Amino acid sequence: MAFSPREALAGATVLLTGGLGFLGSVCLEQLLRLTEVEKVYLLVRGKKHLTAAQRVENMLCLPLFHLLHDDARSGKRNVFTKVQAVEGDLALPGLGLSAEDAAAVRNEVTVIIHCAADIELDAPIQKTLKANYLGTRAVLELAAECQKLRVFLHTSTYFVNSHLPRHALVNEKIYRLPLDLPKAGMTDAEYSAAADAGKLATTHAEFVTAMLERPAEEADQDILLVMNRLNFASSYAFGKYLTELSVEEYPLPGRVSKVFVRPSLICSLAGAPYPGYVAGYGGPAGYTMGYAAGFFSHITSVAYGSDYIMDLIPADVVAALVLAAAAAGLVSSSSGTPALAIYHAASAESHPCPLKLVFDIMGKFWEKNPPPLRLPLTWYPTFKSIDERLEPSAVYMTIGRRVTLTKIWGVSCVLSALGKPREARLLSNAYKAFCVYNSRRYDRSITCAVDGARTLQAQMTPEDRQLFPVVWEESIMSWENYGCLTGSGIRKLLFRTKEDSVVPDCVTPKFQAWPAAEPKVLRLSAHATDADMAVTGWSSGVDAIPHSKGDQRRPEGIVNLTAKAMCEDSPVSNEGRRPLPHDMLLN
Repeated sequence: MAFSPREALAGATVLLTGGLGFLGSVCLEQLLRLTEVEKVYLLVRGKKHLTAAQRVENMLCLPLFHLLHDDARSGKRNVFTKVQAVEGDLALPGLGLSAEDAAAVRNEVTVIIHCAADIELDAPIQKTLKANYLGTRAVLELAAECQKLRVFLHTSTYFVNSHLPRHALVNEKIYRLPLDLPKAGMTDAEYSAAADAGKLATTHAEFVTAMLERPAEEADQDILLVMNRLNFASSYAFGKYLTELSVEEYPLPGRVSKVFVRPSLICSLAGAPYPGYVAGYGGPAGYTMGYAAGFFSHITSVAYGSDYIMDLIPADVVAALVLAAAAAGLVSSSSGTPALAIYHAASAESHPCPLKLVFDIMGKFWEKNPPPLRLPLTWYPTFKSIDERLEPSAVYMTIGRRVTLTKIWGVSCVLSALGKPREARLLSNAYKAFCVYNSRRYDRSITCAVDGARTLQAQMTPEDRQLFPVVWEESIMSWENYGCLTGSGIRKLLFRTKEDSVVPDCVTPKFQAWPAAEPKVLRLSAHATDADMAVTGWSSGVDAIPHSKGDQRRPEGIVNLTAKAMCEDSPVSNEGRRPLPHDMLLN
């Protein structure tokens, strides 16, 4: 029987966490555009002088949602009325929900998509455990009380298996590791000896509790012993591994399907609604900006071996898999066979991209399209040939970083003196991302199997297969095309260039920048008829986004947002708007 994510999700009520982040916002856009969900609750923190509802309103004005705004303005449909902000915080008891919001979620939600996470790779262990392990635990506790819940989907990361040997084929399962809790003050030798003797074995819950009870500095020292023994490169990866164990074991009602989606390195969109769209400086975008700005002094200053496979995945492909996997969970629940399902949203197996190809594409693009902000004496290193074998050089890496840092310091001083502090901060932020990702610790080239995604793809109806590209393949787009699209988006949205990028004629689609929705575009004229208001859903007296009675925000809602309020929390979309703050990527 053919499988249709659209049919499976029709009528569902979804609770989405992390909806203001990059992946979460793409998931929300696809839910609204491609499915007929009944309602989407967004769990969002209030921040500074903005309520949760106002932050959601600001996000819905972003150019990512331009197709939905077109539908609303034309009178075709207004899906924004399906979105409801609920103010909460993963760190608070009961998620900080009001009694009214908690009751609504418990009584109505059928699908939970948990995207919220702290994605800082090298965060202190207590910080990452509180945000990711305990935060997810709090969502699970709410899930257990949802009377109609049928799917709990947890977005994890392919980093949970980065401890496996280089070039290992990673299957869609949990690779169980021994957890040994070090005693305070243990040396590496003492810890290894005690762990080998089986004297320190513990459960993930006991391990997390002990780590959170210790002084912060002591916990950070002790976790290094554990991570070195298990071959984890970052506290983020290890924390997410523990979180998977927690979700797997948590006793949800028997009707509930548990689903894990493990994305690799999430990049800009490849397709609808906004090819090339990227938000924020984290991850591959920051790495690319560092390359474009001239942070690499020589190809041997690259931290990865030349045999490294860069596992990049477009955000819209990840979101499509999230929705399709949730839909499959609904089908399993309805058939009485709910089970844990794990899916990889990755490209190393389906559409491998060697490091050499990445640098070749970046070099050609940025030579033709230099960014407005780059260091003096910049050139773009590439591998001499596809067959060239190089290993990272610690000497070149050290020299390269010192040279780059000296250049950045000099340029930043000049920029600050010229009254351009934003450009100086941009260089600093790009350098931080460059240092994190251009590290030998992350030279972990693994290949994640995508069997689960291929199965979903094969079972879909032809139309759904087009709408939900759950497997990234050469038939969708070549890496050369995608590289030009991504570079064009970074130039326009992050570097804020006004001119279009120069790309080969054969590259499709071409990047096109879309403006954010202005308040005046959303506001109806004073003489609009009641019938017009009913069709479009926009009214000066009715909120476009339902909200709880406890919200103390302005009653005008999205239609009367001031330009100042809209811009204060918005990613860059066109000239004059600032880029997405780092913490908005998290929740």
